[in-house]
Amino acid sequence: MKKAPIYQFEHKIGSYGITGVMAQESRLRTQNWLRHGCNGFERKRPISQPLAFWREQDILEYLIRTKIPYASIYGEIKEVKKKDGSPILKTTGVSRSGCMYCMFGVHLEPEPNRFQQMQITHPKHYDYCIHRLGCGKVLDFIGVPYH
Repeated sequence: MKKAPIYQFEHKIGSYGITGVMAQESRLRTQNWLRHGCNGFERKRPISQPLAFWREQDILEYLIRTKIPYASIYGEIKEVKKKDGSPILKTTGVSRSGCMYCMFGVHLEPEPNRFQQMQITHPKHYDYCIHRLGCGKVLDFIGVPYH
């Protein structure tokens, strides 16, 4: 649902993608950035990742400074205190916006989890996901609330 359409599109237009992947998101992404930099033109599948060296805090600070509009699903950007008392920027809405039907890691989320939020913000998508795709059965099986 995610990578195959991108590959098909790239093949159709004869070009390669630009993504918003950040190295800080995983160890593998960090290793790829250290190996290839922001523009991996020599990779098997060339790609440009201009945000790779940015941290989430850099992006949130940039959005505040420039007042660039961003998707409402993220809510507002607020300064909060970490456990040690130091300040950090956080969004009041979602912090990530991957595929809305993905259940990966949902069992680790506090309530309201992404499906409970989807029920409020996108009720038609929620109904499709839970009932038509059958995600409700999977969430029931793994014991994750979604109402």
